[in-house]
Amino acid sequence: MSLGAVVQGGVTVGVLAVLARLLSPADFGLVSAGLLVINFCAIFSQGLVGPAVVQHPALRDEHVRSAHAISVLGGIALLAVLWIAAPAVASALRADDLTPIVRALAWILPVQGLGAVAEALLRRSLRFRVVASVRMASYAVGYGVVGIGAALLGAGLWSLVAANAAQAGLNTTLLLVRQPYPKRLRIERTAARELLGTSGGIILGNLGSYAARNGDNLVVVRWLGVAALGLYERAYALMTMPATLVGQVLDDVLFPALAQIQSDRARVATAYRRCVAGVALVSLPLSAVIVIAAPEIVWLILGPKWGAAAVPFRILAVGTLFRTSYKISESMSRALGAVYHSAWRQWTYAAVVVAGAIVGRQWGLAGVSWAVLLAIFANYLMTAQLGLRLLSFTWRDYLLAHAAGLKAAAVVGGPALVAASVARVWLTGHPVAILATTLVAAVAVTAPLVALRPSWLLEADGEWLLRRLVRFGSARLGMGPPEAEPLP
Repeated sequence: MSLGAVVQGGVTVGVLAVLARLLSPADFGLVSAGLLVINFCAIFSQGLVGPAVVQHPALRDEHVRSAHAISVLGGIALLAVLWIAAPAVASALRADDLTPIVRALAWILPVQGLGAVAEALLRRSLRFRVVASVRMASYAVGYGVVGIGAALLGAGLWSLVAANAAQAGLNTTLLLVRQPYPKRLRIERTAARELLGTSGGIILGNLGSYAARNGDNLVVVRWLGVAALGLYERAYALMTMPATLVGQVLDDVLFPALAQIQSDRARVATAYRRCVAGVALVSLPLSAVIVIAAPEIVWLILGPKWGAAAVPFRILAVGTLFRTSYKISESMSRALGAVYHSAWRQWTYAAVVVAGAIVGRQWGLAGVSWAVLLAIFANYLMTAQLGLRLLSFTWRDYLLAHAAGLKAAAVVGGPALVAASVARVWLTGHPVAILATTLVAAVAVTAPLVALRPSWLLEADGEWLLRRLVRFGSARLGMGPPEAEPLP
């Protein structure tokens, strides 16, 4: 899954670098506004029973048949609702050109619903290689071939619509090929009730999570316009890319894995602590570099006409750890069945995001970004508190798990800041050279410390993770089987 996320991240950066130079911020903003609506509906069409299929302790054929029927029929119903409601949605968001975009994107919902159970079954059986390969292939074809191809032909914002539709169609097709199962449209009452009983709390939490992730976008598009949304949404997407590479992978793997050992709380607690430490060790130094080199990163990936995105990107990047780490706590709480405890925290987070964004809009995108950063931090604390309560952790133990990450951030950030400051004076007008100088300085200081003093920099959990990675890599490269060591 990590390899898949890294490859997809690389493809994403490449595709974004091309599309951002072919399309305008307003084009991105208008399609992003349409996707706000589609992603909200996808919570029901795709997520109504999928998580319950993963989590159910005694899944039977009738559960699978009922889940498939609910997902497909739900997607068709939502398509009909959106087709009718599209003009009202466009009016509410103050985007007059949004109606045809919403109607075109709405066809994605029944397509996603058709593949929801197949993906859930793959995750339940821990077949992450298949999930990752399907995700990579569908994104590469959808955006890399269809999206860029349509943009080069002059399709404008419709190239983004075509990219999303192609990605969804190929993703579902590949999932169904790799995970066959009975596909009769039959809902069996008892099985459906069991699935929906579990899904209720998960959907409630997902709705809160959606509102938290997209409430700021709704505020921006309604009060600041679609061009501002294009700038803000791209800045937020760049900030969340590390969270996707680390946090989303952990979320994908931890939920089904921990669900299988949910009765062994000591084992879950050890895995949770090590994941928290590992995320801090990756996120904090990465965040330091991003904050320092934000203008150059935006110029390199998005191009010169996106310079206004650097300010929100730099502000939001401060919260990379918070945005990544809370996914671990969410995964663990879902695996242990505490879905309603997690749900009210998601709704609290959403309320803080929306209220903060409404207040912050008075200061433009920077004000919205600061408000969202504070909301992300608040959610990080709330989800951590739930994790500590479920596992009988203390705040002291939790904070100590971040020690290696804080040291790594200081070691990386110090030379990076000095190098970037000097390079901006001597290499004015050459952002790529400034960024390269910054990264070289950070690596030149960090690499010797990792090689010579790993125990000081990484501490116990970091060293354990490094050993596991080395053994895993050695085995995959054919350099001998990994040394036997029991998992936590």
